[in-house]
Amino acid sequence: MMLGYPYGWMTAVGLFFLLILVVCLTSQVELRGHLRRIDQNDDFELNIKALFGILRYRFKVPIIQFTGTSIQLKEQVSKKNVAVDTWKQYNEDVDAEKIVHLMERTKHLLQMTKNLTGWVRKSLTKVRLLEWNWSTSVGTGDAMWTAMATGFVWSIKTSIIGVLSQMVKLKTEPKMMVQPIYQRSAFTTEWSCIAQIRFGYAILAGLQLLVRMRKLKGGVKVWQNILFKA
Repeated sequence: MMLGYPYGWMTAVGLFFLLILVVCLTSQVELRGHLRRIDQNDDFELNIKALFGILRYRFKVPIIQFTGTSIQLKEQVSKKNVAVDTWKQYNEDVDAEKIVHLMERTKHLLQMTKNLTGWVRKSLTKVRLLEWNWSTSVGTGDAMWTAMATGFVWSIKTSIIGVLSQMVKLKTEPKMMVQPIYQRSAFTTEWSCIAQIRFGYAILAGLQLLVRMRKLKGGVKVWQNILFKA
């Protein structure tokens, strides 16, 4: 009987870690996004939570300023886990040149990585959209132009939902509203959403992307050079 004890403990420890692995892989990664624009005040926030809240990531842009030639972003990034809570702040001007460079890098990655769009589509099919709220108020100061603007905003929103419904699993009916303001010129909008993906699917998607990256000539370093080059 004594000889059986070590094997019993090993089996118990193995089952314990297997249980933890199963729980982790079946847990959810939750993404919460919120965007708001009221007059000239803008803010955007993204919160990501994984492993039952043990891992948290928060990205916030409290100020978006249009300077005429560029968009000035003041960013705040927070990373949290059991023992760490860090905040970092960045200031950046996004002008036309940076947007063009970003588009060129994206195009380069699509050309260099085999079926990257297919990987994106396949990964998005594992995402479940639990909540989608988007309300907008628009006014031009003229009744006819306000009515036209209202219809235009509605068409944009329905088009986005139409495309989104082909990519992710909608678990709720999206809530949208467009309110015309006939008395004055104004534009306000507020959007929020909650999406989830299983932690196991997220890890699998990351591994699949890593395999595609490693198949490139130059491997992961090619991605790093494309994404982070000046």
